[in-house]
Amino acid sequence: MSDSTCADSEVKVPIRLKRLMQANHSLADMESLEALLPRLLELAKDVTSSEASSVMLYNPKRNVLEFASIKDEVGGEKVVENLKSTVELRMGEGIAGWVAQHRKPIIVRDAQNDARFFRGVDQQRGSVTRTLLCVPMIHHEEVLGVIIVLNAKDKPWFDAEDQELLESFADLAAVAIIRSRLFEARIRQERLEAKLEAAAKIQTLFWPKLPGHLGADSHVWAVSLPATFVGGDLYDVIPMPDGSWLVYVGDVSDKGLPAALLMASLSTKIRSEALLHREVDKLLESLNSAVFEFIEDEGFFATVALGKYWPETGRLEFSLAGHLQPLWVQGKRLGRLPELKGLALGIAPSMQYGKREILLSPGEAVLLITDGITEAENPGRELFGQRRLVEYLVSAPGPPWGRGLLEAVNAWRNTAEASDDITLLEIWRDGSGPRSSME
Repeated sequence: MSDSTCADSEVKVPIRLKRLMQANHSLADMESLEALLPRLLELAKDVTSSEASSVMLYNPKRNVLEFASIKDEVGGEKVVENLKSTVELRMGEGIAGWVAQHRKPIIVRDAQNDARFFRGVDQQRGSVTRTLLCVPMIHHEEVLGVIIVLNAKDKPWFDAEDQELLESFADLAAVAIIRSRLFEARIRQERLEAKLEAAAKIQTLFWPKLPGHLGADSHVWAVSLPATFVGGDLYDVIPMPDGSWLVYVGDVSDKGLPAALLMASLSTKIRSEALLHREVDKLLESLNSAVFEFIEDEGFFATVALGKYWPETGRLEFSLAGHLQPLWVQGKRLGRLPELKGLALGIAPSMQYGKREILLSPGEAVLLITDGITEAENPGRELFGQRRLVEYLVSAPGPPWGRGLLEAVNAWRNTAEASDDITLLEIWRDGSGPRSSME
């Protein structure tokens, strides 16, 4: 080797390494895959002094390599778009597929006489691929795709030095691609959270403006706390023409957005049906038929505790559809409610529901709750449970008991995440007159 050749080689290598370092800095600034890939290919062409470069990304769902970006001095924009939309390679197909499958780089000196060469690209480019270099992009054992450069411009074919540089470049590109994917995933997550926050605000519009004072010496308070952004619990307090109030608490199976959508539909349906049925059991039967029609194929159902309350007398009629029994708090004890059974809404097309009645005396309360209260978990995964619920209600001062119960449940959960939606509705009467018990 002549002295001049050695000098040229010594100059050439530092320049290429400098370009590689510049590529590292350039790729580090890219966060969008759309912006990253064209820049990546410009740098790949520059580093290897090639006629064209392309990135094929691996689609694991279809097990194929797809053109993601192309930089070509021969083919125009139309050719590039055709290649991106029409050409894909199965794993093992073509030289790119072979490289991705075997996870090994390859230099092809004579592409036209290599049996693995895929000729469809040349046909669309209207050019001949003489030599090519293809290296895999791998990140933590995951094949992301391949980088391909075609036709070395200053020599007959690519050499080991080109391969070493492009492999280093592929390592940088793989990290940049993973980084851009993480960034895009974060953006999608932020957008999803923004949408869920908007959905949560919209869901609050379904919560009724409680009257607080129902008339005479009677009051109502309620709250619903979704386990996630939105939930499937619902409640309402609806004034009726006869001076009574229709009250209910419901729980749509599952939680999150699907349950919230069904909750909204059920809430609207109850409002529309409330004035058509004077009896709570008949109202539940009508609701069940309607609910069955729109959720029978989705695998959802809804439990409901439904009551009709007359403030002047303390009379409460109630009916249940697969829901927890109401809690009748009589000072330091729980009243024994008449037993009621009934399937949840949406399980069977035609159902009959029972109806029972109690008289709420001054100083007493009735609480309608969802199982998010009894099934609230502490950091040790222990449930709040029925026993702690009863112990609180018979020992705490009241009425009312609802706010204090919610505080007790939150204290029990401490730092544990909510495992289910929590909803509570309480009706109570002031005073300390004689109690009416139906034990």
